[in-house]
Amino acid sequence: METPSGWISYTNGPGGKDHLTPEERAEVERREAERSQRGGRLLCEVHVSVYEHDTEDAGMYVSFPGNALLSLESDRGQIAAAVARAREQLGRWR
Repeated sequence: METPSGWISYTNGPGGKDHLTPEERAEVERREAERSQRGGRLLCEVHVSVYEHDTEDAGMYVSFPGNALLSLESDRGQIAAAVARAREQLGRWR
């Protein structure tokens, strides 16, 4: 189940884990729960879209799902701090 790079992802939608055995599915869900507990609650989602021929303007935005701690009404400084954390994490991505 583990890939050599360590990266593995499954969608939360219908059919996302249907190909896994019950034991594999339980292990994936256990790891997801552990990761979620370590990270705490969702602040917001920072989205970056990169396009094949556009080297200057990536599409970037922040969204606030219903379970996010931050919202459109949150202090702009808190939102900017969350975006800065996302930038740092993206810089560490390999």
